Amino acid sequence: MRIIQTKGIVKNGNLCASIPEEIKNGEVDVIIVSSEQPDEFERRYQIMQEKGYDKPEKVRELIQQVKQEMLKEKGREE
Repeated sequence: MRIIQTKGIVKNGNLCASIPEEIKNGEVDVIIVSSEQPDEFERRYQIMQEKGYDKPEKVRELIQQVKQEMLKEKGREE
C-alpha cells in the first residue's frame, strides 16, 4: 500500500487531482479532507451551542437528565 497526499479540485461533484506518473491505471481508495466543511463532531458541537449547551455544567445537567429518564424507563427511578 502506498499513500500519496495531493491537492484536488471538486467541480460539479467531480474530483480532479494530479498524481505521480508511476501510479498505474486502476481503482484507488480516496479519502477527502475538507478544511472548509465541519465534520460530524463539529456539527454536533454547533447544534449543542445553539441549544444552550455551551458550558460543561449545562452538558452535565443534560447527561443527568438523560440518566434519570433511562432509570424511569427501567422502573428504577431514584
